[in-house]
Amino acid sequence: MRVKLGIVSETNSKFINQVKLLIYSLRKNGGLYKDTPVVLITNDKPIQKKDREFLEKHFSPIEFKTMPRLGAIPHTSKLNVFHAIDPSTYDALLFMDCDTVIKAPLDSLFDPIEKGEAEFLCRRGGKSDRESFVDFDSLVKEFCGDNYQEKTSLRVNFGGEKEWPMFNTGVFVATPNVAEKIKDDSIQITYKIFNEWRIRNIIESIPLFSFLYKKGILKSKKKVIPSWPIEQGAVALSCIKNGVKVQYLDEIYNSWGNLEDLKILHCFKSAYKFDRSKMFTSDSDAWIKEYEKSDTPGKVFLAEIMKEYKDKYC
Repeated sequence: MRVKLGIVSETNSKFINQVKLLIYSLRKNGGLYKDTPVVLITNDKPIQKKDREFLEKHFSPIEFKTMPRLGAIPHTSKLNVFHAIDPSTYDALLFMDCDTVIKAPLDSLFDPIEKGEAEFLCRRGGKSDRESFVDFDSLVKEFCGDNYQEKTSLRVNFGGEKEWPMFNTGVFVATPNVAEKIKDDSIQITYKIFNEWRIRNIIESIPLFSFLYKKGILKSKKKVIPSWPIEQGAVALSCIKNGVKVQYLDEIYNSWGNLEDLKILHCFKSAYKFDRSKMFTSDSDAWIKEYEKSDTPGKVFLAEIMKEYKDKYC
């Protein structure tokens, strides 16, 4: 199976340091897919020459693309991955956030795609992802047309129940056909939900209205409470709208670090508070030592792979 890894990044050291560690972890721990071609997509401007030369020297095959920065929320730009990579060049597109690190082989990750059991794979959104949307069912009704009536075929099994898919899009896999189907809808829906949220946020921040909402005299009309997960909901809504066969990824493929058998670590800032702009300087020695003694498997792994990387390249 032809797989490509797409990464969307800023060009500053905070992001590029994470990208370097991610691609290093792919080449070291990716198993059957360790030599997967990488496409690094940067927002607005190309990667610096010294960083490009380093990545080409140590982690080829790798391509570099530059795309316009998308608006609404910062995460919208990750949706450029569907536009920047030619769908005819892969059978499965793997997207990974910059702050992810591969711990164990990805040999079985693509099985549902290869067997035709699914067209899009992504971990189920966590509590904060899901509860950010006030009434996701109403958004399905608004954006997905007749597919809103498909109560079973487009829903995903979770815990013995059927539900509309909702994602944490830090890691996902898509077929070329799905990338074509949802590339425009995912961006347009993100903008539409954000623009409505922005207007409601302005209105509900007016002191008088804010007081009435707090007292329960008025009820908020926001469809999403914080704006940061809007793009995740938009990807899910695009899948539903286009009748995409979705399957949830096991949490081991997008874990904050609590699982012993995790395969992909997602270094959420809330749990991993180190300075990402100084990952490969002596400033990181203190937190690496701290993480080595941690009870959290993800932190222990991160300390190990950071030491390996620094010993090899710094």
